Amino acid sequence: MKYAVYVEGQSELLFVADVLQKYSGYDSERCGFICINLKADIFERMNYPQQGDETSEDYYQIVNVNNDNMVVSKLRKDIPGLIGSGYNVIIGLKDVFSEAYGQMMSGEPRVNRVKIEEMHEIQQEAIDAPEGSDCRLHFAIMEYEAWMLALIENYVLQHGKDLSAVCGQLGVDMTVDFEQAVYHPYPLVRKIYQSCGEDYHKHGSESFSFLSTLTVEDYEKLRLSGRCASFAKFIDSLIGGTKPQLP
Repeated sequence: MKYAVYVEGQSELLFVADVLQKYSGYDSERCGFICINLKADIFERMNYPQQGDETSEDYYQIVNVNNDNMVVSKLRKDIPGLIGSGYNVIIGLKDVFSEAYGQMMSGEPRVNRVKIEEMHEIQQEAIDAPEGSDCRLHFAIMEYEAWMLALIENYVLQHGKDLSAVCGQLGVDMTVDFEQAVYHPYPLVRKIYQSCGEDYHKHGSESFSFLSTLTVEDYEKLRLSGRCASFAKFIDSLIGGTKPQLP
């Protein structure tokens, strides 16, 4: 199977690559992928991370569009070529937290499932995928950093910090469903990084510092937990090939 995966930024690209590596057990015969940065409409292939090639059992092209608002428009533009190149499944991943969502909510800072579903329907239709193609637009609710919050325990512990102390200082309840409880997760992730002596601006080294603390068992624990349902749906779609009910 050939998959094309379009994401908003570098953190999400590295996350997708990390998931593929760890779920495949770093087996290049089983799973191959390349990572591509899109700059000024020019595709730049990254030397790292990468694994396998198009002869792998499953092959993924992961594209960072480098813009919060371009996943939908790039998918719309690229889908005919991707289908022509033999890609069976085309996946988009983007945050709900955005100017568009804020306008739908008239500026009210609240997680609203009805509005999220309405926005997903509008944006999925805007992609205008050809009939019979398998194009899946996934939302990270409210943004990718909500998934980070649900997985961040190892990062805190490996930096020699006490999780309960860090969470208590920041007023974080690690038992909640972050995609329902936190409207804007990014600032909270940044504060946790800062409490561990680092900072987070969605750059490569910062993402590796977090991803390096995770195992496939950590991903599976969250996928099966009932928390962060958008995470579970994305992993099922990416790894299992099944098309979940979206968003």
